[in-house]
Amino acid sequence: MFALAIIFAALTWTGQVRAVATPSATTQPNKQVEDLKERLATRVAELRQTQKKAIAGKVKNVSVSTITVETKTKDIKIELPDEIIVIQYLKGVRTKLSSSDIDTGDTVIVFGDYDATVDILKASVIIIQNTVTARASGTITAIDKTDFTLTVLAADGKSYVIDIETTTKALAWGIQQGIQKGGFSKMTVGNTIHVLGTPVANKDNRISAIRIFDLGNLTAAAGAQAPSASPTPTGGSSPTKSPTPTP
Repeated sequence: MFALAIIFAALTWTGQVRAVATPSATTQPNKQVEDLKERLATRVAELRQTQKKAIAGKVKNVSVSTITVETKTKDIKIELPDEIIVIQYLKGVRTKLSSSDIDTGDTVIVFGDYDATVDILKASVIIIQNTVTARASGTITAIDKTDFTLTVLAADGKSYVIDIETTTKALAWGIQQGIQKGGFSKMTVGNTIHVLGTPVANKDNRISAIRIFDLGNLTAAAGAQAPSASPTPTGGSSPTKSPTPTP
């Protein structure tokens, strides 16, 4: 009888141990699942807040690690990481620059990751695109053969400095020759020119010339083409006639 009591007590104790151990064994996997769900939810939220984005606008402010770009709708702060790529097409050639080359007033296109929570675009690529077309027409008032520039006075009274580049295309017109190939060495003070180019950054009324059409000195040409006036008799008397011979 005493032996049966011991066996019964042992079975009861083992059942209690199993009853205690079973919940702890099932709780651990459940906690891992909940942690995984929480991490996934956090990552999804981060992905929703950060999205690939491209913007275009004009640089308004510049600092060491950020710039502010003015777009059509609002100003956007741009973060400049160390691994950023900055490029610009200079005279038709793709040129790699650095973030320190970005200046106020530059027209840029920015690609990167936009974080809506802090309203910041972390840039990966910035393209400087100063390709706004500028035009000027007027008379050459000065030529600098050292800096390869022309000073042009327009009809509205504004004076423009024209930079002649190695890629500048020039055509010239002459009364006798018509349209032919021109060049910086053929331009002289007094010539009328039409210029198509791009504005030079941070310099008012200065144009980097893409094409120039040189019309020559129109004032001199007009004078050369003006008909000479016939002399007018003075004194009011009629011209003397030759005597008519008599038969």
